[in-house]
Amino acid sequence: MIKTYLGVSMSKDEAAFGTVDIYDLIMLLSSLSELKRRILLALAHLSPKAVSGVQLTRLINYSGKSRTLYRGVLDELVSDSLILADKLTPRLYSVRINHEHPLIQTLIQLAKKHGSELGAIYRKMLQEKE
Repeated sequence: MIKTYLGVSMSKDEAAFGTVDIYDLIMLLSSLSELKRRILLALAHLSPKAVSGVQLTRLINYSGKSRTLYRGVLDELVSDSLILADKLTPRLYSVRINHEHPLIQTLIQLAKKHGSELGAIYRKMLQEKE
């Protein structure tokens, strides 16, 4: 029997494997704090685009300063290999989702397939000036 998963035809066994990936992704996201989930969801909808710390704080509606994100939350996401943070200058970082992580790949696929409206909102927010 052939089933469709994320728009791709596959066998029953392959479809079951896809649901395992989604279950594992749900378990991963449920184990994270709300702030970490908001970061991953925003970055997944923007993938493969990278954003600055200031842009990220605006996207996730974070009330603190972007540098406080780097001191804790983003460092933890980097150490867990969920995101990548590139230091461009001593005070400027480029943050993007780690598209090589297997569960993050599933999140990106889901965001691209079903989250085009939210992705458009995030892209519009990036274009707006403060």
